Formats: sequence, C-alpha cells, structure tokens
Amino acid sequence: MKKKFPIIILLALAVMVLGVYLYGQFSGKSPAVLDLDGAERGDSSSVSPIDVREDDAVFLGESQLGACDWSSLFDDASCRTLAFDGNDLRTETERVKSLPENVSPRIFFLMFGERELLDGMEVGEVAEEYGRFVGLLKERFPSTEVVLLSVLPMWRPIDNDFNMTMSVKVKSFNIFVKAIASRYDYSYVHLYGDFVTPEGTMNPTYSSWDGSCLNEFAYAVIKDRLKEFLNN
Repeated sequence: MKKKFPIIILLALAVMVLGVYLYGQFSGKSPAVLDLDGAERGDSSSVSPIDVREDDAVFLGESQLGACDWSSLFDDASCRTLAFDGNDLRTETERVKSLPENVSPRIFFLMFGERELLDGMEVGEVAEEYGRFVGLLKERFPSTEVVLLSVLPMWRPIDNDFNMTMSVKVKSFNIFVKAIASRYDYSYVHLYGDFVTPEGTMNPTYSSWDGSCLNEFAYAVIKDRLKEFLNN
C-alpha cells in the first residue's frame, strides 16, 4: 500500500496538468496584458512583417506596446503587434523597409522615443530621427492612417535624479511628437496626461513595482483612447 501511494499522487498530478493544458487550448482565453511579475507575454515576435494585410491595425514601437496582445484586448484579429523589447527607431526603419509595398495596412499606431531617451540621446536628435521614420511611412504607405502616441511618463523607485531628468525630457519630446504628427497630417494621442502624477512621473497605479512595465489597468486606458480609431 505504501508503494502505491506515490503512484496515485503522480497520476493525480498528471491529470491536473492535462486539464490545465486542455483548458488553455480550447477555452479561447489568453492573457491580453502582462507585467514583469511572472505573467506570460504575448508572443509578438511570431508575427513577421510579411503577415501584414490590407485590413490590419499594426502596433509599432517598443516593449510597452509589444507587451500587450492587442488582438485579444480589442477582440479583433486584425490587430497585429510588431513591437518588440529593445526596439528603436533605427532598427524599426529597416524592418519597415521590408514590409511589402503592395500591401497597405488600415492603420499604424506608433510609440517611439523611450529607448533613445533612456540611452541618453538628446531630445532634438531623437525627434529628428522620428520625423524621418514617420516620413518613410508616409512615402511607402500613403493611404494608411497613422496615429502617433505620446511617450509615457517614466519613474524609478528612489531615484529622484532620474525621475526629474526624464520628466523634463519626456514632456519636451512629446511636444515634438505632436508637431511631427501635424506635419504629416496624422493624428496624435496624448496618453501622457492619463498616466502622469503631479510630480511628472508615471502613476504607480499603472505600472509594475519597478516602473519598467505597464499593467492591465494601463492597457485598459490605452484601449479606451484608441478604440475610436478602430471603430471608424
């Protein structure tokens, strides 16, 4: 009897694991958003540029956009995430050049600049590079709607120097982003105002404990601000 007891436990565990697996496969539910605290990331890297179609809503940017499964959040299979952790304007320029020119997605949502600002680039230099990138989109996809999203506030726990410096840089950069959108007759969405504290940093309600990632509350806010573009 003593020898059979561990076998029974192993069988029970196997049944439980199988049940969880089958539920994940057939329930149709998956986490739409995530943070650094063990949640599973949407696999945006599995979407290659060649997969972009005429009716797609394409999210281009860095980890803050790439960490969300936008198709699940909007319940819209046409939403494609082509945003990646560590992405920047230079690498994205090369990736955009690889997109097929005979296909024009319905809309691009852009959020760029955070990576460059964190790397120490000057605000004006980043804005100039961003302007060239948006100009490339205008040239290659003239019929595609483009929406520029502001960079969000940043913060680090117990790092006032960083917080003060980035507050000034982000506010200044977003002025340039709005001007770039206006230059090309594109829409601009000032998400910054929805997330900033009076001190100019990210509201911790919307981020992970270390300020590096957005949480589900943040993505719910972004969804609410962008849904009008997808419903048109």
